[in-house]
Order: sequence, then structure tokens, then C-alpha cells
Amino acid sequence: MRWRQSVIWRFAALVFLMQIACVLLALWAVHQFTNNSVDEASRAVAVNLRDDIAATYAAAGLQAAGATVRSRMTADPDGSSVMLLIAPNGQRVAGNIPNWPSAIGPAESWRQLDLLRIGQKEREPQSIGIVSTQFPDGTRLLTGHVVENDLRFGGYLEAALLGAVILAIPLAAGAAFFSAAIIRGRLRSVIDTAAAVGTGDMKRRIILSGSGDMFDALGEEINAMLERITGLVDEMRLVTDGLAHDLRSPLTRMRAVLDNALRQSRDEESIAALEKALEEGDTLLRMLDAALLISRAEAGIGRDSFVAVDVAALLLDFQDMYDALAEDKGVTISVDTPPDLHIRSHREIFGQVLSNLIDNALKYGGDQILLSARRSGDRIEIAVADNGPGIAEERRIEALRRFARLDASRHISGAGLGLSLASAVAHMHSGTLTLGDAEPGLRVMLTLPAIDTAQADSSLA
Repeated sequence: MRWRQSVIWRFAALVFLMQIACVLLALWAVHQFTNNSVDEASRAVAVNLRDDIAATYAAAGLQAAGATVRSRMTADPDGSSVMLLIAPNGQRVAGNIPNWPSAIGPAESWRQLDLLRIGQKEREPQSIGIVSTQFPDGTRLLTGHVVENDLRFGGYLEAALLGAVILAIPLAAGAAFFSAAIIRGRLRSVIDTAAAVGTGDMKRRIILSGSGDMFDALGEEINAMLERITGLVDEMRLVTDGLAHDLRSPLTRMRAVLDNALRQSRDEESIAALEKALEEGDTLLRMLDAALLISRAEAGIGRDSFVAVDVAALLLDFQDMYDALAEDKGVTISVDTPPDLHIRSHREIFGQVLSNLIDNALKYGGDQILLSARRSGDRIEIAVADNGPGIAEERRIEALRRFARLDASRHISGAGLGLSLASAVAHMHSGTLTLGDAEPGLRVMLTLPAIDTAQADSSLA
């Protein structure tokens, strides 16, 4: 899928994963700190209790230690402390658990297990943290603290942390999406500007946010580049316009001289030569006009003269215009298009393109020409198809080059600029030109942006 290859969405995924990782790390640290703190507090209670009883035992003996145990039990009404004093002979001296647990050794620094205490209200064993000590004479002391509530609190904490993680996932996803949207928004201006310049709008520039960040720096550099390109295009336009004017004037004068000589000539060979010279002169003028029109179309000149054009009416007009010429050549021109198809176009330039395509179909096609149009999404596909020999697929790219003359057409007069002009004008209209197979014959299709009927009506009004 394309989104998996998108740098923006990979960046968003990285932001999402890093946020989730940070949340998990922070929650794990909180969980570990809380558990360790609770565990250390319970162990400290058990150790202090052991040290107190052990000090009494060392100072006053076994019975005094037993009295201390009973005193501590009386002072602990909620029964959270656990104590058991066992004499060297194994007799229970005092405590609130019935006997020494088999799982507890004589010297445990900290151990948790489930035990039932004497006088315990609950019937189920409770989790207890235990410290055990054995004195030199074999007396054993067990002290501890009930950690059931602490463990229950730990369970609540784990549930809360899990909820925090679940809540963090959509928040992190939202933050990642928002980050990607910001980047896409900043890049959108660059993309839109590049697309506009690509269609000939050389005045378009990237809008800067004024933040001074790298996106603004990129925009400034691209705007400076576009200023330079615009200057070069303007200079080239001046040169080509001047060159076209300078070439047109002597060619026009030469044609006038040849035409005058033709009218005055009486020799048949001279007349034939002059007619051939006039024909070549006209071909040269058409080549000059076509080359100039291609340059202007590629530079986007004429976009400000776009108007709404009814495609069906335009194709029917060209059918009427070429009917007589087609009939003389034994060719039938038909139109297949639904109504209410509209485009924004420079009518004269687009008409020149259709004229060139129909001329090509008359020259190189068969006895049938079809002018068609149909809507495809937000585009309109306008096609000129014939049933002639067509163009081989591997040579279609070559046919779109300027002054391209394929072998089959070299014996027919022409400049080799018709398809190049059509491609340049399609690009000028933010569209495309494709060469296809009409089975048999060639199908030249122009795909252009469509406008809705309301826009067309307001433009035509």
C-alpha cells in the first residue's frame, strides 16, 4: 500500500511508537517504584518488630520475649502484624499463628506466603511478608506484616496503569496524526505551487508562514528559483516572438514575390516550379506558426483567455466544417458524445488542436473518423479516432516529438508538429494526451478537467 511507503506516515508512525514507548516506560517506572516502596515499608515493619522482640529476648530471656509478643498483639487491634515465638524444644510460646510454616526456614530475610492467623475474621489465607530469626539456643522468632491490602492496592494500580496505556494509545495516535497533518499542510503549498507552475502559471509562489523554520527556508529557495526561471522564460518568449516576427516578414514578402511571378509567368515548367515554391513557403509558414504556438502553450500563455466550452457543440461544429473535405476524400466523419459536457479552454488554440488531429486522420487514416467525448470522474476524454494503419505502440512516444516524421508519412506534406502541439495544449489545460489503438487505426485522446453545468452556464451567460 502507498501509505506504507509515505515518509510522512512513517514519521507519524515513529511519533506514535515513541510516545507509546515513553508512556510505557514512565508507567513501568511508577509501577516498580510503588511496588518497591510498599514492599520496603512492609519489610521495615517486620524487621523493626523482630529487632524489638530480639532485644527483649537478649536482655530478659524467653518469657520476657513472649510477654513482648503478647503485648504487641494486644496493641495491634487490626491484626496487621504477625508474630510467633517458638522455644528451643519446639513449643509455641506466643504468637498469632498456630505453628511454624513448613515453607519458612529458620533465617529468612523476607518471604511472602499465604497464612491463616489466630483470630482472623476472614476464612481465606492472607498474603503475609515474613522475616524469621533463630537464636543461638535454638529459639526461633517469626515476625511479619500482612501485605494483602498492599497487594490489592498494587492490583488497582496495575489496572489504572493499563487504563492509562489504553487511553494513551488514541492520544498518541491523535498526536501522530496531527503532526503528520501539520507536515502535509506545510508541504501542500509547495505541491500546489509546483503543480500550478507545471501547468504554466509562472506567477504562482509558495506562501510562507513567517516562522523562519526549514519549511520557510525551502519555500524561499524555491520562490527564488521560480523567479529566475520566470525571467528566463520571459527572455526566451521575447526571443522567440522576435525571431518569429523576423522570419515571418521575409517569408511573407517571398510568398508575395512568388505569387506575383506566378501570375505573370506563361511557361508551364516555370508555373509548376513557382507553385511548388509557394507550397513549400506555405509549409514553412505553418511550421513557424505551429512551433510558436507550441512554445506559447508550453509557457502557459493564453490561460487568462480560458472560457467555458460546450464539447458536444464544438465537435459538431468541426464535423460540419470538415464534411465537404471529407466527402471529397471518401471519408465519413461521425460524432458520438452526450450533451452537457463542458471544459474551460482557449477556444481558438483548442480548435487548432482538433483541426490538426482531424487533418492527420484525413491524411493518414482510413475512410472512417470518429469524434467522441465522455465523462470519466472529474475529467472529460475527447478522442479523434480513425480506422487507418495507426501507429505501432513502440513508436508512439517518437510520434509525439517535435518535427517527428514516421516512415509511412514522409511522402505526405506536413511539419510533424500536430501531435506535439496537441500534447503541449493538453498540458496547458492541465490535461494529458495519449495515443491508443482504435482497433484498427489510431485513437488520439485528450483528457481535460471538466466543469459542472452551473459553472459553464455562468461563464457562457
